[in-house]
Amino acid sequence: MQPDLQRQFFERIKMRIAPHLNMVDEIGDLLGIGSDSVYRRMRGDTALTLEEAIQLANKFHISLDTLRDMDAQRVDFDAGPVIASADDYQKYTTRILHQMLAFQQSREEMHMTYAALDFPLFYIFMFPNVARLKSYYWGRSILGLPEFKAITYQQFLIPEERRALAEEIVKAYIGLNSTELWSSTCYLSTLKQVQLYWETGVFTQADEALSVLNDLDRLLDYLVAQSECGRKINPATGQPVGGSFGWYITDLQVGQNVAYMEKPSGDQTFLSYNSFNFLETTHPYFTQQTKKWMDELLTKSTLATGSGQAQRDKYVGKLRKQVDAIRRLVVEAEDTIL
Repeated sequence: MQPDLQRQFFERIKMRIAPHLNMVDEIGDLLGIGSDSVYRRMRGDTALTLEEAIQLANKFHISLDTLRDMDAQRVDFDAGPVIASADDYQKYTTRILHQMLAFQQSREEMHMTYAALDFPLFYIFMFPNVARLKSYYWGRSILGLPEFKAITYQQFLIPEERRALAEEIVKAYIGLNSTELWSSTCYLSTLKQVQLYWETGVFTQADEALSVLNDLDRLLDYLVAQSECGRKINPATGQPVGGSFGWYITDLQVGQNVAYMEKPSGDQTFLSYNSFNFLETTHPYFTQQTKKWMDELLTKSTLATGSGQAQRDKYVGKLRKQVDAIRRLVVEAEDTIL
């Protein structure tokens, strides 16, 4: 096995290990070898056996394609665990957290570019009413989990442990240098979810719908403030203490949510699927194509600061009108074309 490929394989493993765990100990326990033997394998001095590679790949959910020359037309993705219960649903949030903490605790200089069909999922964790709606909607209407079908929206509360995970995800996101590309559709799916739950009686009180809409207005205020200072703002303190932030607006159709992580150890692409979940890959040819696609989108988009402020204000105004259309549906029973 080529030492360079083996070292890349261990870099992938590093990203899959929870930050509070010791990578050398975890690998040593799994393979039944001592620390020195682990380090030799991590450096590429000792080649992994096929059995060891399979054990590591299965444990850390990494394709063995990383140990061979890449085929430009074959791409392997990690889709995460199957979600068939409320416990599995919890693991979805944990998966996001572990990924974000791995980025946060890495010493690498990295940058995330996010092309948004829907507004980036990190903001869901900042606004409790949006988080409650999304969690219930995905669990009941998308996944059809029995635990969610058995309770009403009024009975549903996000578990305390999940709220704690959400806070950690937000902290990690705030520290990450980011460029976000927002399209005209970023609010539509959430607004249609509010409309559906209001018209079908899942929301029994107007305040349940209005609280979500108010959060969406606050999100726009937050984005405008971040774009003006060019840095992530800590939502708890209101201070611009996070990573760099560039906000772009496009009239082009994005198609799906795509996040591209650029980092020295190897770039990574995340794609949305099944409404809210995500696929991830480190396949070099695929990530190169993703970067090329995103770079091209950015050239046809407007940076929402400086000379682009007028375009930003126009875009924000459109989203506010969409929110207001659903608000009038709830308050005044006015029809909407959304």
